[in-house]
Amino acid sequence: MAVHRKHDVKVIIVLVVCVVTYASFRSELRLRPDMPVGFFDGSRIPPAKRASEEKIAKAYWSCAVTQVQWQYGYAHRLPDEPPAEFSVSSDEIGPAANDGAVRQRYWQRLREVWNLSSAWKTRYEWTAVSLRQSLRSSGDWWGHLVRSVMGQ
Repeated sequence: MAVHRKHDVKVIIVLVVCVVTYASFRSELRLRPDMPVGFFDGSRIPPAKRASEEKIAKAYWSCAVTQVQWQYGYAHRLPDEPPAEFSVSSDEIGPAANDGAVRQRYWQRLREVWNLSSAWKTRYEWTAVSLRQSLRSSGDWWGHLVRSVMGQ
């Protein structure tokens, strides 16, 4: 009989570790680092300007990946006007960085591709925040269950 209890304890410990590990992982949607086709279409641009225009587009896409996605998540509506964070430096792309029309054009393109699932990727990561949220919601569920059983 004692042998079975040793195995029972090991199984319970393994199950608890599995549940805690599962509760500690969460998925997040992040913009893909590679620019989607809809953001830059070089087919309508003369070959002489295509390389510089693609450099500008890549700089603005990089800005979206590093700055904008943290302010607005997947499926959130982007504002009509670009926020101050949506900008590139003249060191990256030259004088076109200060052109408001270029900035506005790429903001509108970002708004067009923002809700496309192909522009996003799912990333799984371990985080203590996810574990705390899982424990909190489990505790809330348990408390609700106990109150409903007790008739309160």
